[in-house]
Amino acid sequence: MRYPMAGAGALVLLISGAALADDARQVGGYDIRVTEDGMGSATLTVNGTVLLESGVIFLDPDPQAPGGVPVLTGVAGAGGNACGAAPFVLALPEGASATLYGPLDSCREFTMQVQPEALVFATDPLPSEPGEVWVWNPISGLTEALPEEFAPSEGVGWEALDGLAGTHPADALKLEPVYRALVAGLGPDYPVFAERISDLGAGDLTAEGYLGSACLKLTCDEDFAILYLHRETQGVFAIWHVYGQETSRIYPEDRTIWPPEAAYLLQGVVLE
Repeated sequence: MRYPMAGAGALVLLISGAALADDARQVGGYDIRVTEDGMGSATLTVNGTVLLESGVIFLDPDPQAPGGVPVLTGVAGAGGNACGAAPFVLALPEGASATLYGPLDSCREFTMQVQPEALVFATDPLPSEPGEVWVWNPISGLTEALPEEFAPSEGVGWEALDGLAGTHPADALKLEPVYRALVAGLGPDYPVFAERISDLGAGDLTAEGYLGSACLKLTCDEDFAILYLHRETQGVFAIWHVYGQETSRIYPEDRTIWPPEAAYLLQGVVLE
């Protein structure tokens, strides 16, 4: 997912997919190389000096020059599905040594906005946690800025339901009445539901509304949440389960008001 940052500048999604096994390029007199050993380890060198070793290292295609200083950006991480690669900045000032900033200590997917004097790295705010914001500039280096709290889209209601086609269920909470209903209805259980509905998941429109589900990656079978939205009644229905607990929880608790398309979700769910 992407979201717009305030101010002018280009917004790009940092690469995290396949790249060439070896990457060699010249930028402003610097010889920059990423090499892989074929055994799950990669190395970033500048003019023959090792600046970074990690499981995977990918460089973005084009250099940037915020504040007039040439930089290359990229991502690095352990590899695999447990944690996404995190961004870094390689500063390449004229007449000085190359300096590496990062990678950030995060598993989330970042976008990068190129501004005239800075680079802004940000993650989407989620119902379960704020969006991270980091800023790099030639004066301060790479520093953390105030996080962006999650909030529903003001004034966006049920008329936007069709826009949830193929979206993650966390996106459904951007509809203001959906978010308000869950916060009010789940009360102290809302953070538990939000944590699960924000993680690994998917959703789509149904014949009568929207259905999405998600789970915590490492305990998916036991830590999950399901969200159903009924178009006709504008009803919000939720199921969630916490690892180690024998029963699942539902909202609303009165099962007689669940519409048929949602009621089938209760089959096989152990309730109190």
